[in-house]
Amino acid sequence: MIKFLGLGGKKEEKVGKGFIPTDRVKELSEKGFSEPEIIDVLRKEGFSADEIDRALTQALKIGVTGEPEAPTKLPTIEDLQASTPEEKPRDEMPTPQVPEVPERSLQYPEYYPGYGTEEMVEAIVRERMGEMEQTLSEFRAKYAELERKIANLHHQLSILSKSKSEFEQLLISKLDAQKDTLDDVNARLSSLEKAFKEALPALIESVRSLSDLVQRFKKE
Repeated sequence: MIKFLGLGGKKEEKVGKGFIPTDRVKELSEKGFSEPEIIDVLRKEGFSADEIDRALTQALKIGVTGEPEAPTKLPTIEDLQASTPEEKPRDEMPTPQVPEVPERSLQYPEYYPGYGTEEMVEAIVRERMGEMEQTLSEFRAKYAELERKIANLHHQLSILSKSKSEFEQLLISKLDAQKDTLDDVNARLSSLEKAFKEALPALIESVRSLSDLVQRFKKE
């Protein structure tokens, strides 16, 4: 999962608009905007880094659980006065209890105010490259296993081919069966190669878009 590393570097955060733009994030995401583009749009609309971070977090929760969170709004003076308990004598005041914090099974994006947009883009690129490297590693492992099986098959066929007795018929049937197996393996390899070739241009385009976004931020 991509971690949201923040927007502001060491600059002082803006006040923002006073509410969390979760619906705006969902709207931009449904239109096909990437995460860096959504961040850029919300910054230009006047939202603070904290508001953008909370909106992205809530949008992610809605996408995972399918249940929207209750909207967050700033408390008014009347709300604060109504929530203030009446003062009680010391002997009647209950002992404060530490609330239990439930464990969370899902990891959501974290906000790191010490990082700027360029560092965020670099982290996204690194994570994308890590995912691609993992896919390639799995592909190499499957290919190595296939080579091992083929070598073992060749060894068995070599042993069988040395015998010219009743094993000749068995050898023929074995060759026919292994030919079907090799055809199936070749089809799977072709499918994996096609999937890899289709995914690679998308990754390159994503990296190019992120680089363009970094250059635009530098010019601003």
